[in-house]
Amino acid sequence: MNTNSEAGQRDCEKLGEPRSFSGWNDFDAFVALIKASDDFLPKPVISPHSNVGLDEHWYQCSKCEGVWRLVEPDPPFAGLWERVS
Repeated sequence: MNTNSEAGQRDCEKLGEPRSFSGWNDFDAFVALIKASDDFLPKPVISPHSNVGLDEHWYQCSKCEGVWRLVEPDPPFAGLWERVS
């Protein structure tokens, strides 16, 4: 990450690009970033991405109040990080 261009950004702006994951290492590294952030607070899942039992967590940005969905990979599904509100 380029810290100069990201100075002053909220974590949800830095991590906020909707994305999937290239594998478990990528997913685990992303989860570590969320857990290290003071901006993301766990929130109950209101409406799951899928009804097939995928492990899903929602987080709310304490700065902008946006809500984000994190869905664990289940190959061939590559997982998901996206804003839900």
